[in-house]
Amino acid sequence: MYAFVRASIVAPFVLLVSTWLAPVETGSADGTAPALRAPTRLAIDSDTGSRAPFDSALATATFDSVWRTVGSSLEYRGVTRVDWPAVGRELRPRAVHAATDSALRTVITDMLSRIGESHFAVLPAQSVPAGASEATADESLGSSGLALRVVDQRVVVWRVDSAGAARRAGVAPGWIVERIDDHPIAALGDADTLPAQRLSAIVGAMHVLRGAPGTPVRVIAHDGAGVTRDVTFARDSLRGPLVRFGNLPPLATAFDASRRTLSDGRCVGVIRFDYWLPPVMPAFDRAVQASRDCAGIVLDLRGNPGGVAGMMMGAAGHFLGEPLTLGTMRTRGDEMRFVANPRRATEAGVAVEPYSRPLAILVDGMSASTTEMFTAALQALGRARVFGERTAGQALPAMATRLPNGDVLMHVIADFVAADGSRIEGTGVRPDELVPLNRADLSAGRDAPLSAALLWIERARQGSP
Repeated sequence: MYAFVRASIVAPFVLLVSTWLAPVETGSADGTAPALRAPTRLAIDSDTGSRAPFDSALATATFDSVWRTVGSSLEYRGVTRVDWPAVGRELRPRAVHAATDSALRTVITDMLSRIGESHFAVLPAQSVPAGASEATADESLGSSGLALRVVDQRVVVWRVDSAGAARRAGVAPGWIVERIDDHPIAALGDADTLPAQRLSAIVGAMHVLRGAPGTPVRVIAHDGAGVTRDVTFARDSLRGPLVRFGNLPPLATAFDASRRTLSDGRCVGVIRFDYWLPPVMPAFDRAVQASRDCAGIVLDLRGNPGGVAGMMMGAAGHFLGEPLTLGTMRTRGDEMRFVANPRRATEAGVAVEPYSRPLAILVDGMSASTTEMFTAALQALGRARVFGERTAGQALPAMATRLPNGDVLMHVIADFVAADGSRIEGTGVRPDELVPLNRADLSAGRDAPLSAALLWIERARQGSP
């Protein structure tokens, strides 16, 4: 199914967890007949691969399923730069001889890396004990309460949950993270400047921070004064309503709307949410409506890795008075346009016009997928000014497909072209005002990108975007 009704979700956040799935029909990379195999639940001991027993036939069927699904996608999209049959012939023997799930995933990841695009990944199946309820599975998801970013080639603490155990343990923004549990967090090299490289470093560190609620996590870091800090705290339960969407893991949909006051007394609405998922839209509608009397609105999409691409049509309709094209999803011989849906009435049925005052959007290197599509569209149409750092450059519409062994395959189903005809994939959205992070601001509690956006709104004429 197309991404605008299913999902356009970037791999980094779905790599953290996954779910058990139903049987699927698979094909073969060597042309053998397809077979219907039911996923086998196997206990895996962390990264050691210790398990009993390992079903090599199931592993081979899983590899073949990935090869066939991705091959169909490449053919449908007209991608010819990769000799996919040759890739299958080269790597299938390694899958046949894989002795563990981890080894199989390494082979599949190698295969997907040959494509050179985002939104291709294999997600390990979440191990849920037989008979466990969905509520039990959800409660097993914990959070460290920390958000990380790359500053001066180092992984640093960007935000700390004000109500979390990390804050109570003294962890503060601006700390340089050296180690999480037994995992060293290395500095990036001088050549690691691409958004994908920085994104990979952050995702890797955030993955280590994950765990079950109540379990301890140890962080060794240098604080703002350069003093080494060694703290251990318990992971918190994810807060906010958990949303299940298709074959993806449950996600906590945090939403925040607040107001800032300019020096002349006018207000600015600041709206922030973590994912483009359906439960967010009613809150988003209400937040925009509540900000109609303000001098401007700031959409804080930093760290938002994407979600349902079709949601951007309704969101853009709050700020565009015409059904303008936001971008186009293209496959070979086919295309589908995303078009803004101008909002002419509130949810209470009161007639309104789309908000026409200044609109600012904040993004960073963790802003990806649907966030990039939406931001690029309003930037290209001249409706929003973008602040912060260049986005991840991972903007291909994708979907999640179940595999025979219970893993999930994220794979691209189309290309995306922005409203101005440009491709965001690999390059990202470049802010109109580049406002990079620095440790001094983080340590002092200053939000430079937000301050820059507020200053722009303050200087803009009322009613002139």
